[in-house]
Amino acid sequence: LDRTGLILEIFSDRAATREGVLQVEMAALNYQRTRLVRAWTHLERQRGGLGFVGGPGETQIESDRRAIDDQLVRLRRQLDKVVKTRALHRAARAKVPYPIVALVGYTNAGKSTVFNRLTGADVMAKDMLFATLDPTMRSLVLPDGPEIILSDTVGFISDLPTELVAAFRATLEEVLAADIICHVRDISHAESEEQARNVREILTSLGVPKDTRSFEVWNKLDLLDDDRANAVRARAQRDPDVLAISAISGEGMDNLQAVIAEALQGAVREAELTLGFADGKKRAWLFAQEIVTDEKQTEEGFVVTVRWSSEQESQFHRI
Repeated sequence: LDRTGLILEIFSDRAATREGVLQVEMAALNYQRTRLVRAWTHLERQRGGLGFVGGPGETQIESDRRAIDDQLVRLRRQLDKVVKTRALHRAARAKVPYPIVALVGYTNAGKSTVFNRLTGADVMAKDMLFATLDPTMRSLVLPDGPEIILSDTVGFISDLPTELVAAFRATLEEVLAADIICHVRDISHAESEEQARNVREILTSLGVPKDTRSFEVWNKLDLLDDDRANAVRARAQRDPDVLAISAISGEGMDNLQAVIAEALQGAVREAELTLGFADGKKRAWLFAQEIVTDEKQTEEGFVVTVRWSSEQESQFHRI
């Protein structure tokens, strides 16, 4: 096994959902297709025919390549259906637009443990590579803050093979749609800084907008000795975009929720609207979104106070 083959073996062992299985199978077939030339060097190629007469048939390589291509076409069709389903789910969430907070980071940084600690979910969280291969989403009501959707995503790895980046792009679409990205780092790891650099490069290659609000969440404080842990806490106090936590002991988790809630306050703001009696459709839409906090009737119509996001505001003006 080479490095790509080993990653694929781990992926195939971890894939649990239909989408994960399809993506791993596609990546494996693309990988096999590039290695067919080497796989059949021990066989002689068949000779072609003379003149206009064709050869005795296709070579073993051509036969295998055609079989792989046929299977890839079938998998792409199935995966397209899964992607459409995910797009429908996103559209349904957009109608009740809770902000999305995505947990991203290097594999085995502790994203699923943070996710479980915050939401009370029981997503598999183990000390091993790629324990999470399928994005999981749960709603979470922040203390003194809005309700959000928290997303646990696939862990990254350095020099991720290009065919895997393409195959797992669908699972990373949730990161592109996120309002806030929490970059979870294993601060106890000897190569934590290099891992963080790899994650940033992959996020850039995926096309994550540069203006997306993001925080670095330095996890696994419980694995550091007292001096290093204190140094990390001091650094986090100096930098508002760095949060020091331990998902196992719970240290810093309340602060993490408070910081996310504070960052989202700009996403949900209060506004006062004046609607005429003829604007029944707009008024009905506001109440259907459950964002009306107060309403007064006047001689001209209604004065409505709402708490909404910029996305809801743009939707309202399109009605």
